[in-house]
Amino acid sequence: MLVFGGLLIICIMMVLILKSQFMPGNVLAMVPLVIALAIGTGFTDTMTFIHKGISNVLVIAALFILATLYFGTMSDAGLFDPIINALTKRIGKTVFSVVATTGLIAMVSHLDGQGITTLLITVPPMLLIFDKMKIRRTLLALVFSTVTAVMNMIPWGGPTARAAAVLGTDVMMLYRQLLPIQILGLVLSFVILYFASKAEEKRGEFVHGADIQTCESEISICEEELSLKRPKLLWANAAITVIVLVALFMGVPSYITFLIGCAVILPLNYRTLKEQNARVKAHAGHILISVYTIIGAGALLGIMGGLGMFEALAEAFVGIIPESLSSVMHIIIGLIITPLGYLLNADAIMYGIMPVIINVGAQYGVESATVAAMFIVGHCIAVPLCLTTPQVYLGLGLMGLDYREAFKANFKWSILLGTALVLATLFIV
Repeated sequence: MLVFGGLLIICIMMVLILKSQFMPGNVLAMVPLVIALAIGTGFTDTMTFIHKGISNVLVIAALFILATLYFGTMSDAGLFDPIINALTKRIGKTVFSVVATTGLIAMVSHLDGQGITTLLITVPPMLLIFDKMKIRRTLLALVFSTVTAVMNMIPWGGPTARAAAVLGTDVMMLYRQLLPIQILGLVLSFVILYFASKAEEKRGEFVHGADIQTCESEISICEEELSLKRPKLLWANAAITVIVLVALFMGVPSYITFLIGCAVILPLNYRTLKEQNARVKAHAGHILISVYTIIGAGALLGIMGGLGMFEALAEAFVGIIPESLSSVMHIIIGLIITPLGYLLNADAIMYGIMPVIINVGAQYGVESATVAAMFIVGHCIAVPLCLTTPQVYLGLGLMGLDYREAFKANFKWSILLGTALVLATLFIV
């Protein structure tokens, strides 16, 4: 019953999110609730699961609210203007130059292994450039589906650490075997970004950096926008932002960092209560939609996790592979782990499915490290589009995209990259 209920939840959600006019928050909250009650879960237990699930994502919701308000206020005050103007002059000749620069920023910022940090450092300034040059935001999302996904293979990233725990081996020993795959993955990621950028240029809407400078010299900034700029506070705002980013890398809880940051920069830049309220209200609409989605995801995770649906789906999935294919089951699983990863969370994949496949592979002389590497690769590529990962909705919220847009635009590239790297793992690890 758990397997049936889990599959029903996932299938209905995918259809409604991709095809219907329902908001993702509606779908994520209501579908698991209805199915849980329908399969006989008691009302009290269901409410308890939802409560626990939502409680677990409230920190991410708080982070999204505070980070969006912080960077939104800094953008209003003009902190990013010098950076944008400099970048549009230097990297504005092609779409790929802009996208590749974004990829390099994401690579460096993801060295700490924290996806939230990478999103907060990369998205706010680069989103302004993407919009200014009329590059679709889905291409920004593609950077996270490729470059950042591959970077997540680092030893302190979640998938590699989980795999090392399952194998009972040193994480650095496992990572040394993964390193050639990661390097190949980064190269392929930029190749994918190149072709996607060429397709974007063919749309004919890309605005060159030089053209932007020309247009801006001819068009005056509206009085309201100009009144929000705080050029005299540029260095103070920059110093505060550097302190905030350093605090993130030092391990200070991100939502606390941005809470303090907002408490400082709002009254610093906008002295009256009326002005501060206006800045909060200006960003509130976008924030509320995304937070609603994140809370809906919490309800989904609470019900499916509380009922044990993730573990049941993992066991059932392994059980349907015919015994005649046992010798190549690790390859089959490896090839479909990326699309499977859009539905199942990391724990279900790495702790539920992977140990079973390692044991099967061992019967046919397949090294456990090879199987583990395939799972790490496949799962890393899936994470940026995983329905059951709250951080996905944080990223989409920062980019102003809904799941449907990101999935339709980047699904094929994600599958292509995941398949190529999983197959490469068979020969390299």
